[in-house]
Amino acid sequence: MISEADWKHFKQVKADALDRCCQQVLDDVRKGIDDPELSNHAKYLYLYKLMENSDKRIANIFDYNARSKAMLQLALMKSDGLLETKQISGFSDELQSFINSRD
Repeated sequence: MISEADWKHFKQVKADALDRCCQQVLDDVRKGIDDPELSNHAKYLYLYKLMENSDKRIANIFDYNARSKAMLQLALMKSDGLLETKQISGFSDELQSFINSRD
């Protein structure tokens, strides 16, 4: 379980990481739609699969809002490249060590 101060910071970090994750998905959507090599059907299939996989990824990392899940979520965010160094530095030394040991 994380401290109250870490929990407060986690809630903002989680919101920022979710926004960053969604931006990555939207960038991938644009890439697929703008690909002149793909037929409209291929674009549709690309987008369908992308959204299906993205939904699973987002659910895996961001679903649940409980202090007991925060450390796991931070580890998943870190492994997915969704955390910035300055965000990690806002946590307690103990939690920073845990997050950084997940490289």
